[in-house]
Amino acid sequence: MTVAEIRQLLEKYKHQPLSPDELAQLQQAVASGAFEEEIKADILHTLHAQSAPEVEWPEAEKAALLQQVLQTSPLQPVRGPYARKRWTYAAAAVLAAGIITSVAFLMRRPATKAPMAAAVKSNPLAPGSNKAMLILADNSTITLDSNNTGALAVQGNTQISNTNGALTYKGNGDNKQPLYNTVATPRGGQYQLTLADGSKIWLNAASSIRFPAAFTGNERLVEITGEVYFEVAQQADKPFRVKVTTPGMEEMSITVLGTSFNVMAYADEQAVRTTLVDGAVKVARGTQQSLLKPGYQASIEPDGGTFTTSTADVEQALAWKEGKFRFRNTNIRTIMRQLARWYDIEVAYDGNVSDIDLTGVISRREDADALLKALETTQRIKFTVDGRTITAKPVTPH
Repeated sequence: MTVAEIRQLLEKYKHQPLSPDELAQLQQAVASGAFEEEIKADILHTLHAQSAPEVEWPEAEKAALLQQVLQTSPLQPVRGPYARKRWTYAAAAVLAAGIITSVAFLMRRPATKAPMAAAVKSNPLAPGSNKAMLILADNSTITLDSNNTGALAVQGNTQISNTNGALTYKGNGDNKQPLYNTVATPRGGQYQLTLADGSKIWLNAASSIRFPAAFTGNERLVEITGEVYFEVAQQADKPFRVKVTTPGMEEMSITVLGTSFNVMAYADEQAVRTTLVDGAVKVARGTQQSLLKPGYQASIEPDGGTFTTSTADVEQALAWKEGKFRFRNTNIRTIMRQLARWYDIEVAYDGNVSDIDLTGVISRREDADALLKALETTQRIKFTVDGRTITAKPVTPH
């Protein structure tokens, strides 16, 4: 079963009974865990859209709902004082039964009464999308989005085309001199591109990459800011090198032959982090350098700070590329910096949030209001929204 098929079943399940075969397929998908993220995201979106106050249902009601989810005949509405839409029942039952865990974020301290979700005003704040700006060698610009597709330009002997949110460079590489292009994403944007050598690049929000339209000389050199994921095409005779530029930090370089890795180098983060997925890279700053192995991360602090190497949380580092936010004991300020870049919002704080560390996973396809409500279910934090400014305030235990 594909992701598209499971989503069709979920959508049908919200509005009408499934046939026995369809219900069996959905039950099998839930039991296997293969589509946990998709089902989890759908449940979370629907629950929050319902704004249902009756999440804490009696155990008898939960048991009835669970039986409804697991029965083999087509689903029928559950009768009772808590009756709402059938999908809300099913979602609550699945949650209560523990078939899908951690839909809401988890607290690290005893629960207190949850703050009212009404503190988040009705303002969905749509998630980011595939959009960027291409700057050609002559400084002319081309907007990259779903409305501007097909052949875009020619740089020397290299043809540039844009299809389905991805930019592609194709050429023979015999340009007399390098013609440098830049792709830059705004806050609330992301983009993919394939360089002339076949290397694949993913740009997160508020990021950029400068590169030659065709690689000449003895190395392949690109320059980046922000957060970028690389799948480098292997060319043993022409090493690939990444120059990382971050305001307030000494320039850093990464040298590879053929590998997959992520670089996070935002100016508002506490360090530049290079996470190696496959292959080998050498990370260097000044006289300091480190050779990374897969599953390891190099972390470099600003202003001549420490240069350390440690095991990496690869899932968390690459969550953005997979269309997710993934946090493991992550401080709320770090979380909100990621949200600010993706939703193009401003964040303010009312009170001390330094001890609020949260764990959870949610789709980057969710509107900001749904994600903020999910964070509020931790009973640690609450939000108010004023236009594009979100104020976070710690919840005081009673």
